[in-house]
Amino acid sequence: MSNKTDVKLTFAEITAMPRGDRYALFTVNVVKPFGQVAKAKEAVDDHMHNGMKLTASLKREYATMLFAREIPPDMTEAKFFTQYAGGDVPPRVKGLATFFNAVTLTGAEPLIPEKFIDAASVTSLEAAAPIIATERKNAGEAWMVTPFTLEVVDALSTPGEATKKLKAIRKRQNPKADDAGGEETPTAALLALLLARIASATDDENGYLLFTGCQEMADKWGTLKAIPATRFAEWLAKREADAKAKADAEKIKVTHGNDGAPPPTAPAEKPAEKLEPAGAAS
Repeated sequence: MSNKTDVKLTFAEITAMPRGDRYALFTVNVVKPFGQVAKAKEAVDDHMHNGMKLTASLKREYATMLFAREIPPDMTEAKFFTQYAGGDVPPRVKGLATFFNAVTLTGAEPLIPEKFIDAASVTSLEAAAPIIATERKNAGEAWMVTPFTLEVVDALSTPGEATKKLKAIRKRQNPKADDAGGEETPTAALLALLLARIASATDDENGYLLFTGCQEMADKWGTLKAIPATRFAEWLAKREADAKAKADAEKIKVTHGNDGAPPPTAPAEKPAEKLEPAGAAS
């Protein structure tokens, strides 16, 4: 029997082995290497909270030094980490550091206090990070008050198993996302989010930002290069036709009910019998 792990065996060869040889080969090919992977993952997870915060700190330091011209203007973040801290950061750690910077260190008050981040499992944090990344990408400066962001805040700020809640939030945010973060929200979901924000707009600075942002969005349609100018007239006509069809459908619903059938005709009233006065009969 060969214990070499670089020899690819057929299933028939494995099945034909004596039982003891097969068990020994299982130890060499499965227990040892994958056990080491599991232990390595546990060790990484044990260091993840500190690693995330250290990376967040150095990312801020890089930005500060770049702004103060303490480092060359063409120095990338990866080069900064390699030159000053001994090596670049793995994407997994960098993603969580960006998440921590966003939810805990942005604004006068943290969206999610650090104690809740410390209490959360690495799995929960990695489930939350892509949701926030997508909201920041799609909602711009308004990302902190979007419904999905607030759901993440609630999930990580209340006792209980957050991972299941966060995975469900991500599924609703983008059913096709692979949880890598930064995936584009489907147009229908993004439009629904915008309409919800407009419906809940308040008479303050946030309301003003939303109003002006919507005006700028409308203006942007006139600057598009990928869509021919003639298409806008076609789309406007289609929109008017869709609106008319919707209005007609509402009329039918009101007058005929949800099934579109006219209401049943009420039976004609039978006239009351005329009674003869007493004593009139001969």
